[in-house]
Amino acid sequence: MERLLTNGAEHQPRLSSSKKRAWARDRAAIEARQARRAERERELGRKQLAMPEKRYGVIYADPPWRFQPYSEVTGMSRAAANHYPVMDLAAIKALRVPAAIDCVLFLWATMPMLPQACSVLGEWGFQYKSGFVWIKDRIGTGYWARNRHELLLIGTRGNVPAPAQGTQYDSVIEAAVGKHSAKPVVARKMIEVMYPTLPRIELFARERVEGWDAWGDEVLSGPALPFR
Repeated sequence: MERLLTNGAEHQPRLSSSKKRAWARDRAAIEARQARRAERERELGRKQLAMPEKRYGVIYADPPWRFQPYSEVTGMSRAAANHYPVMDLAAIKALRVPAAIDCVLFLWATMPMLPQACSVLGEWGFQYKSGFVWIKDRIGTGYWARNRHELLLIGTRGNVPAPAQGTQYDSVIEAAVGKHSAKPVVARKMIEVMYPTLPRIELFARERVEGWDAWGDEVLSGPALPFR
């Protein structure tokens, strides 16, 4: 059976003249939608960068969730607080994130903290849309299941454009585990490709990356984030 490639650029199957014309029209329509989406993002980015108080069209966040183990005696090695400073749920919710009126949020969540992450997403003013799953190269800990994946939730506010048709990434990210709680670099790269022109900030960042503003204890400086 002949196979159509997703980009339609190579190894096209043998088609009748009418089908070739229809295929070309469909391809042209997809490319036109992609071009309109790209221009919409560029215009949104220009507006956001022109604001007197800087606001961001892309927020990428990995909150330091406080996970309470069943046992303070035997379970603290599992707790994030044993590895880095953590914040309780109320403090994370109280952050006034510098989101523009039209903004997309990428929010990391572990499986045990999924309900809390969803509540933070809503408290920050975003609506849940979809997400990615990070599949790790080794098994971790867990009470009900030994977790080998984390979730990168996607939420939006306002009228931020979704990725153009035909450019969406696979929802599964397969990447090796780094140091405790470090997230795969490829996730940030994917966001850069999806939103190349919107102003971007990483919250709870561990390093400064070109093209991103950063805020967090592990970076030297960044915009002040007041609490509500």
